[in-house]
Amino acid sequence: MAFGTTRLLLPPEAIPEAFWRGNAYTQLAEALFYGSALPPLLIEFKPGFDAQRLRRIVRSHLASCESKHDHKIAGVGYLIAQAATLTPASAHAEPVPVPEPEATAP
Repeated sequence: MAFGTTRLLLPPEAIPEAFWRGNAYTQLAEALFYGSALPPLLIEFKPGFDAQRLRRIVRSHLASCESKHDHKIAGVGYLIAQAATLTPASAHAEPVPVPEPEATAP
C-alpha cells in the first residue's frame, strides 16, 4: 500500500463514460484521494466483497503515481462500483465513514 499500484486499474477505454463525467462513485474516490469529507452516501457492499479489503485496494490505487489523475479517479470509481452500491443519503445525514482496517498482530 505504501507505494501504490495500478494492477487493477482498467485501461481508459475500458472505463464507462459515466465515470469520466463524474458520479457518486468518483466523488467518493476524489474525497478519499484528497482526504476531504466523504459525500453523504449509503454504502452497501455486494455479496462476496469485504469492506476492509476494498478499502486497501482503493487506497493503494489512489496512492499510485503511475496514471493520470482523471484516469485514476474514473478507474477507482468504477472499481468501487463493481464492489458496492452507493445511494445518496438524506441532505442532513452524516457522511458514511469508510471502515478502518483492523490491526493484525505481527
